Amino acid sequence: MPKLLTDEQLKDAETCGYVFPVRIMDSGNIEEIRTTYEAVESRKGKGVPELLSVKPHVLFKWLFQLGTTPKLLDAIEDLVGPNILLTTCAIWPKDARDPRFVTWHQDSAYFGYDPMDVWSAWIALTDSRVDNGCLKYLPGSHKDPEMIHEETHNPQNMLSRGQKILPGQFKESGAIDVELEPGECTFHHFRLAHSSEPNNSDRRRIGILFVFCSTHVKPTNELNSAILVRGEDEFGYWNSDPIPESDLDPAHLRYYNEFWNSYVNPENTPEAERSAASK
Repeated sequence: MPKLLTDEQLKDAETCGYVFPVRIMDSGNIEEIRTTYEAVESRKGKGVPELLSVKPHVLFKWLFQLGTTPKLLDAIEDLVGPNILLTTCAIWPKDARDPRFVTWHQDSAYFGYDPMDVWSAWIALTDSRVDNGCLKYLPGSHKDPEMIHEETHNPQNMLSRGQKILPGQFKESGAIDVELEPGECTFHHFRLAHSSEPNNSDRRRIGILFVFCSTHVKPTNELNSAILVRGEDEFGYWNSDPIPESDLDPAHLRYYNEFWNSYVNPENTPEAERSAASK
């Protein structure tokens, strides 16, 4: 019997590759987290990395606690089983009237997993609507092979390499908007194609993404570290990320920066290229 998600939601997850909205936190608690995050944001460049888009949960105790909220892990357990690894995290803020965007892409392109039994949880710290640049999903795209991505390095693209799916591989006409209230979460399969438009409103849009997989999943490249957050790891495929006991520990900052450099290393090629090269 599922712990949190309904049978209908689990069917949608299998068929469409996503489940939303799922409330994992009340509005009061999520507002506290937003306040905490915005205090961190105001210090960027002063002991805080400018980009918090790969594993910032190793830097902040409050962020790790958010990613291990029992209700959140209950939903993840319904999707991947009882033995759960937290592999990465990213913070996605868009300011009011922010022209930045996220092109159509698959998260699986630069992280290697085998099998791809991996799910992302995107938690809304603010409302997330069409007018302020909410997520957009392409239903069912998680069932297709990995698509070919092009790296644009467009400074307005919020992705680290400005990566986007090359045209002709999908039809955008079937996309849906993922609208959320603060404290609600959307779950999507790691291979599901998704994007987001600029924020055309006078409100901020902030979301925090956590990525989870079962312990039976093997890493297929050198980005192979995680934290066991529920159950047991009988396989030992992953190296261990540090768990923060306080915020911005100097050793954790060094660890974070080293991982970031590995992630953006040009030699870390997309999954589709790795698969083609191995044939």
